[in-house]
Formats: sequence, C-alpha cells, structure tokens
Amino acid sequence: MGLFDLFSSKPTPRKIEKAQKRMLNEHHQQAVRQEAIEELISYGTPEAISALIRRLGTNFRDTIKNEQEKRYVSETLVDRFGDASVEPLLEFIRTEHTISAAIITVSKLISQERLVGELCETLDSYSPTDHRTTDAKLQLVDALGDYDDPRVVPVVMPHMLDHDDDIRIKAIGHIEERVAKGHPQYDEAVETLVKVLKDPLASGRIQRRAAVALGALDADLRSQREELEEYVPDGFTLGEDGRFSGQ
Repeated sequence: MGLFDLFSSKPTPRKIEKAQKRMLNEHHQQAVRQEAIEELISYGTPEAISALIRRLGTNFRDTIKNEQEKRYVSETLVDRFGDASVEPLLEFIRTEHTISAAIITVSKLISQERLVGELCETLDSYSPTDHRTTDAKLQLVDALGDYDDPRVVPVVMPHMLDHDDDIRIKAIGHIEERVAKGHPQYDEAVETLVKVLKDPLASGRIQRRAAVALGALDADLRSQREELEEYVPDGFTLGEDGRFSGQ
C-alpha cells in the first residue's frame, strides 16, 4: 500500500477487507463492529456491499446483538442500496451455506417469480448426496415451502432421498402438501416415497414419515404389496387395498 492509499478515503480492497474482518469479529465490542458496518456503507461500492452481505451469513452467540446487527444490515441493503444489492445477494445465496437472512432480504427487492426461480435453480445444483451443502439445502427447501409454485415440486422431490434426515422430513412434507391424484408428478412422488420406504439407510423416523405421506396421498400399492411387507414401519399396516394406514 502506498502512502497516498494510507491517508485516502478511497475504498481499496485492503480497507474493505479490514472493515469486514472487524464487522465479523464477535469478540469486538458492538460499537467497533457498528463502526465497521458504517465504514462499508459509506464506501457503497459493489465490493463493500458484498462485504456487508457476509454479515447476514454470520451468527454470533449473543443472539440479541446478532439479530440487531443483521436486521440493520438487511434494512440498509434494501433501503439504501436497493437494486445494487440484488446481484451480490443472489451470488451469496448461490455460493454460501448460511443464507436464510439473505433470502429474506432479497425477497424484498425482486419479484416472487424471480425469487422462486433463483432458489429452485440453486437447490437443483446441489446433489442429495452432497454432505458439504447440507445447511444450504435445508434453508433452500425451507424457504421454498413458502411458495405455491409449480417449479417447487420437481426440485424438492429428489431431496426426499437426501442424506440428511431434516431435509428429508421437510421435502416429504412439501410433496405431501402439493401433490395429489391428478398432479402431473403424482406417480413420481409415490415412486420416490416407496424408494424412501425401502432405503436401507433410512431411519425409522424417515420410514414412518414416508408411510404417513403414502397414506395421505392415497397411494394404491397393491401391485407392490408383497414386496413392501418387510418395509412396513411399526405401527402401520399395508392393507389388502394397497393403502397405508396407521400413526
């Protein structure tokens, strides 16, 4: 860094990086972190906005101060920077793992149609077998549950077979709520739920949830009844009519 940069107010990458580090250090006094936030706001460059967004993806143990700071940053991104915040927020959602606050923030800046498309595209890019993206997948599946949009079912469906039980539970719930007889993906939903039921890695909790969903969907499994007998969870029955009933 040259002498001019040292005394300049120009938002150099080094200055932005230093302010970001102060802002994200929970061991600093809140006043120090707030000063760093204000410094980044004053710069107002795309790089400074991206740095501010990182505060939305960082959680501190002091939950009250944590939420206060995140709310302030979110409101600033919406009210002060507006459209300039959109692409940095979307890029953060596409690439980071703690994204709920960023999703809430960008939802105030873009249409629901665009938001659902972005969330679906991001979730669709993650494999159900990927352990590294569990947190992001969970938050994406959770967020998509708020929207009645036909694009949600196809991208959520594969995550009924996710490696993570919490993602599976949420995904099964979404499919159960959205898919009924006559839905274009009804047969696929039933087939996937049967795979969940037969999955040797599925916990009893997941198998029971799959059986509940198959019952709720009134799935006719007579053609598979004999094969499925060994997979019927405790507390459930698979009747002669091929329907699940129980808990």
